[in-house]
Amino acid sequence: MSFAKLVTICSILAATVYPHQSFGDSPSFTYVGTQYIANGDFSVGDGNLSADLGLDGFALDASLELGIFFIQASRYELESDQLLGGSIEDNISTVAAGMTFELPQSQLYGLVRARRDELKGRLGNLTEELDGTTVGVEAGLRINITNRFELNANVGVPSIDEGTSYGAGAQFFITNNLGLTFDIRSIELEEGDVEAKFDTTSIGLRFSF
Repeated sequence: MSFAKLVTICSILAATVYPHQSFGDSPSFTYVGTQYIANGDFSVGDGNLSADLGLDGFALDASLELGIFFIQASRYELESDQLLGGSIEDNISTVAAGMTFELPQSQLYGLVRARRDELKGRLGNLTEELDGTTVGVEAGLRINITNRFELNANVGVPSIDEGTSYGAGAQFFITNNLGLTFDIRSIELEEGDVEAKFDTTSIGLRFSF
């Protein structure tokens, strides 16, 4: 059994143990979740040449709220479509720390996130591996529209010295603790004449405490 399936099963079971959690106030930053990246589009170009690549995969994420502070961690495993007989895998690990500012039924937040990419390209019997680490910042807002429905949005800088990121999402609570999530995110980077963009659309399952 995969770890993603285990998290999903534990979340469903936990929903029967914690049935009285209320979300009429502000969204919780203590949760565990799993996501399916249904659509990931990566494009890069220099004004003359461009390439587009589709990726999909799975992600696990967790967050722990400690007063006005919170810490988060996530793991993404993405694989591209076949391209000229080869493929690309991108395993992404992130760790973040941030602060929240609570408003009625809402949470404003800001965070600093470290991200490590482990890229692996395969073409026939040839394999090439690359890795890199970046540090970025993000600010966002989460709003409980009702006690069953949350909306969220964020903007950020994926790397301290370059790029922009933005995203939006929603969460619908099946029970008081277990929710279905939908998120879209976009990252844009530019260095010299080279521009890169990575867009993702994901659906998931989250258990909030």
